[in-house]
Amino acid sequence: MDKLKLIDKLREKTNVSYEEAKIALENSGWDILDALLYLEEKGRVKRPSVNIFYTNETRYSEKKEENKKNKENRYESNNNFQGIFEAICKCIDTCNNIFLQIKKKDRIFLKIPLTVIIILLFFAFWMIIPLTIILLFLDIELYIYSKTINADKANRILKNISDNVKIIKEKFKKADRNG
Repeated sequence: MDKLKLIDKLREKTNVSYEEAKIALENSGWDILDALLYLEEKGRVKRPSVNIFYTNETRYSEKKEENKKNKENRYESNNNFQGIFEAICKCIDTCNNIFLQIKKKDRIFLKIPLTVIIILLFFAFWMIIPLTIILLFLDIELYIYSKTINADKANRILKNISDNVKIIKEKFKKADRNG
């Protein structure tokens, strides 16, 4: 794309002056996305809100005001979809911040985000469930770790399962000695 067209496109998207758009593009190697990030860093363009992964806020708010009566139903259904998408993104983000720790005594072998566990359970449950049972019989403990939520209840349940597996192992050992 021609440099003048890039400058015009950046000016159109950001409402900055011609000179600011040109400087931003020059500093970013004429990459429009990098130029947008450059302008955000300099405080010339407002950053999108943190908890939203994509933003169409300004476009929809302007159109709603202009064509509120004619297109109200279309935006309501679009906002419902947008709300569902944001809820899914928030759920994925939350699961990415919850970890399953696989450890023995005080040594942590593996720390996996809950999102990965869910995906593995979906595609390879036939392998994950027996592997988990084998890990429990090898005295390897599972813990849930998160800075954002309280995982005490889940850890109590995992500890209870681990203790019951240890009791079962002891019963097998006693039966083997007696038998």
